[in-house]
Amino acid sequence: MALQFVLGSSGSGKTEYIYERLVRQAGEHPKKNYLVIVPEQFTMQTQQKLVELAPNHAIMNIDVLSFKRLAYRVFDDMGMQDIQVLEETGKNLVLRRLAQEQEETLTVLRANMNRMGYIGEVKSMISELVQYRISPEQLVDLTEDKTISPVLSAKLRDVATMYRAFCDFMKDSFVTAEEILNVLKNLVPQSETLRDAVLVFDEFTGFTPIQNDLMRELLQVTEHIYITLTIDAAEDFYHCSGNEELFALSKKTILSLMKMAEELHVQVMEPVVMTDSAHKRFKLAPALAFMEQNLFRPRPAKYTKPVEEIHLAAVKNPQEELILVARQINALIRQGYRYREIAVVTGAVEAYQSYMDPVFTKYEIPYFMDTTKEVLFHPFIECIRAALEIVDTNFSYEAVMRFLRCGFCDIAEDDLDRLDSYLVATGIRGKAAWSRRWGHMPRQKTLYDLEQLEKLREKIYGYLEPFAAVFARKDARVSDGIRALYQLLTQLDTQHQLWNREQQLLAQGEETRSREYAQIYTIVMQLLEKYNLLLGEEPLQIRDFTEVLEAGLSAADVAVIPPGYDSVTIGDIERTRLNHIRILFFIGVNDGIIPKAANAGGIISEYERELLAEKVELAPGAREQAFIQRFYLYRNLTKPSEKLYVSYAKVDSEGKAIRPSYLTGVLRKLFPTLKLQEPEHMEAHTDFYTQEAAEDYLVFGPHEEAWYALARWFLQENDMQKQEKIRKLLHAPYTRYEGEPISRAVALALYGRHPYGSITRLERFAACAYAHFLQYGLKLTERETSTFESVDMGNIYHTALERYSRKLEQSEYDWFVVPDAVRRQMAENAMQEAIAGYPGMAVCDTAENAYQRKRMLAIFDQTVWALTRQVRAGQFVPEKFEVTFDELEGKESLEYRLSHDVTMRLEGRIDRLDTFEDENKISIKVMDYKSGNTKFDLIRVYRGLQLQLVVYMDAAMEMLRGQHPKKEILPGGILYYHIDDPVLESDTPLSDEEAEQALLFALRPDGLVNSGEEIYRAMDQNFEGKSQMIPVEIKKNGEISTARSKVASTEEFAVITRYVEHEIRQCGEAIYAGNIAVNPYRSDIETSCTYCPYGSVCGMDAKIPGYEYRQFASMKKEEVLDQMQTELARNRGKEERSDEMDEGTAERH
Repeated sequence: MALQFVLGSSGSGKTEYIYERLVRQAGEHPKKNYLVIVPEQFTMQTQQKLVELAPNHAIMNIDVLSFKRLAYRVFDDMGMQDIQVLEETGKNLVLRRLAQEQEETLTVLRANMNRMGYIGEVKSMISELVQYRISPEQLVDLTEDKTISPVLSAKLRDVATMYRAFCDFMKDSFVTAEEILNVLKNLVPQSETLRDAVLVFDEFTGFTPIQNDLMRELLQVTEHIYITLTIDAAEDFYHCSGNEELFALSKKTILSLMKMAEELHVQVMEPVVMTDSAHKRFKLAPALAFMEQNLFRPRPAKYTKPVEEIHLAAVKNPQEELILVARQINALIRQGYRYREIAVVTGAVEAYQSYMDPVFTKYEIPYFMDTTKEVLFHPFIECIRAALEIVDTNFSYEAVMRFLRCGFCDIAEDDLDRLDSYLVATGIRGKAAWSRRWGHMPRQKTLYDLEQLEKLREKIYGYLEPFAAVFARKDARVSDGIRALYQLLTQLDTQHQLWNREQQLLAQGEETRSREYAQIYTIVMQLLEKYNLLLGEEPLQIRDFTEVLEAGLSAADVAVIPPGYDSVTIGDIERTRLNHIRILFFIGVNDGIIPKAANAGGIISEYERELLAEKVELAPGAREQAFIQRFYLYRNLTKPSEKLYVSYAKVDSEGKAIRPSYLTGVLRKLFPTLKLQEPEHMEAHTDFYTQEAAEDYLVFGPHEEAWYALARWFLQENDMQKQEKIRKLLHAPYTRYEGEPISRAVALALYGRHPYGSITRLERFAACAYAHFLQYGLKLTERETSTFESVDMGNIYHTALERYSRKLEQSEYDWFVVPDAVRRQMAENAMQEAIAGYPGMAVCDTAENAYQRKRMLAIFDQTVWALTRQVRAGQFVPEKFEVTFDELEGKESLEYRLSHDVTMRLEGRIDRLDTFEDENKISIKVMDYKSGNTKFDLIRVYRGLQLQLVVYMDAAMEMLRGQHPKKEILPGGILYYHIDDPVLESDTPLSDEEAEQALLFALRPDGLVNSGEEIYRAMDQNFEGKSQMIPVEIKKNGEISTARSKVASTEEFAVITRYVEHEIRQCGEAIYAGNIAVNPYRSDIETSCTYCPYGSVCGMDAKIPGYEYRQFASMKKEEVLDQMQTELARNRGKEERSDEMDEGTAERH
């Protein structure tokens, strides 16, 4: 029995020495067992190294194991295959279930138990307690300590509750992965494998308490134990002054094992000390040798010679950092290096992982990511989670489509798209709807084939109904749910589908992803078996079943081995073990990554952990962890034998500025001549080595000789697709949007020679010609939905107001005398009828719809009350309701003769038409109801964006001129009434009367009123100051306040009307001239793109020349009217000149 340390600094040859000695001894003693114990992720490299060293390249009596594999090896040799080990996924399953059972007992932790990932934190806490041999009883004792805060005490009490419940569950049935070493410890004295064996522990930085317990037993039965540790040969191996020492971990390990050996009377042999790393690993890199001797030392020297082996760079962001690395790797390969001799490490793999594949693929670099990958969001796992969600949400649309989109139901994508649109359009939800034949046809009937949809329904329901039926049984157990899930996966033939996908990925060269698909089915099946074994007899509740299963899935991961021998290794500075590399790229050397920011999460905070550290031994806290990280930095930075590249980003992936790590300052102090490189515009550099990188150069590079030579080379390629791609790249910098029109013939074919068009259509054209073309030319429509939108609410309000008006007209009352009780009853009946008659309005299906109905009834009652008060305030009488333009057949104001024999007729509906009549004249008020927050704006009228009310007024005036030819017809006002339930704000309490007046003012219509006193007084007879009924305010001298009123004279109304007629004609001519330009507008408050449904189609991009907004500046009313008159005068001049030319042509003929 003997213990011996092999000590030396990084690169001094410790591993080579002990492996050569081990191979030699193994050859001399072929019947003796030699075991090499290394960290789990280092086993393959160690086996490879030993095979290379062994004669004939074969090792017969040397085994390479991790602690965990050593345990299983001993278990197998002793015939103990019945040990049930609870892995990480199993722990999550159990803890999730225990959390449900202990919910009432828990206090502080209860609120967080359903938070994603929290069960993992509880598991980590319990694992730490097991590793550091702290029992539930010890935790309870700590809660009684008066020096501990009440909050920490409550946390510890909750942890103790979960820990005790976990131990009770595990008792006599299972052991955890952490406890395997405890079981092994008890078996060491009986193990023939370990008796008189020679053990080598390599690549460890230290041991946990539970590993130390095992070491105590191993020291008593083995012949010899060698332990390699990294420590400078000049250090005092047997004295440690504190955690701040660089080699504190190694010293603590030496001291604890020597004390153990002394207690056991085990011989401690003189350590083997390896020196002079400068002539071993760093013989070709003097700067690296200097760094190893001085990095993080108390009194470092300075390297004054030129530095060739170390490079420091600062780039814009993580993506460009990887581009720089890829280009440098390409250059190194050209110099004769191999990919396997190069490694990339970082302290934040997750920040770079999404960029790795696209960048390294573009530069054709084979690589291996030395990380484990979570499976929770794998398509197969998503399929399982979606199936459970379907049961939990009773066949909700989201859950069903999530299940189908995973791709395991053998349904074509086109069929899924049609089914998706059909479900959205019809609102089919719930198991009952899926269980019966579908017969409802959406409005867009031509898009759907009911027979095909019915076949899909039967197929999908056939998969899901038996599965859902099991969860509906009251006597079902968890084992029944697991069996039903397995049967569903079998019915879908998921195993074969996963195998097919694995083969496809292999054929495409994506070996890493193919390995994920190769492992995922087995992982899930093992998890289901474990779930059944642990909790199979528990009652089956879908929510509990899902939570427990997801907890298990969240702990599962897939690990892959390098897909090829010659590949670049990419990994984490703490997890990844590197050996025999010549080049190291250390990326992400930013503050918060190096050193890693202290983890603020977890059950026990860092401050609380420091308090507990005084009473019990726990995992290292933040301060100690910072010193440990420094040791890992030293180990990583001294791994390469020839070159070290260190880099950091200036901004993160979100564009936020980030600082470099303190490490960059340390390196620059050690190497004063080390220059910081700050490359920019990486794609514009000429150091490209692949075609895809060269294409980037064509896009971003300067047009110099190299650029033209590369372009010529690409264009001489025989690949026509490649040539076309390059031509597009070459033309891209000169791309300009021209907005070319379609031909008049195409416009006629699209729109017809005698089109009927709404005013909204013309307003759409005025907002953007291309949006008009897409909507009315190509007839692109948004996907039909069954949801209740604001437009549906507006339609119902319109219908209800029409019904109310008809009911009032048919009754013995009118707007001026209808009693309040009768008004309220009529309003309620009208609204109920409007809701009942609205297609697809399922008003009682849900509590939400019932509430919506109640609210709409209240708002409508308030609306009718306000409209009644507004009518009674004046002398205008509501005459007509919902007047369609069809009633105005033959009216010239609605028909526009355009060039080339095109006649455009407008369609529309006037919501309400009020009149005020005396002996000589009739004044008209047009009212339009809006459920949205539409405000009248004369500037928008001028721009063609708000033509509706003016056209309505013009049409109504023409109609009345025909009916009353002997009377003067005057414009009284054009008004929007906003159907709303406004919130009243006041600094002081309001009386009922004051609240009523404030509500009337809030519901005051908005628009334009005739400035003639007789007319506006006919709308509100008795107001002083601000009117509550119309947008008019009177000064104290009786004049209208033009600044606070929206008024226009009769002459100004005429100008506005003529201008709108001109604008409509201009729009019509432009439409038939083929104008389809992408020409949105931008004003001070909005752009036409804000709510445009075609944003993903038009390609509007202000960065591309030719794409630009039409800027609409704000103007005063007088300026708008002046512009209108100017436009009209200019148009008259054009028409007169055109008439003169026509007359001259006629005379010549």
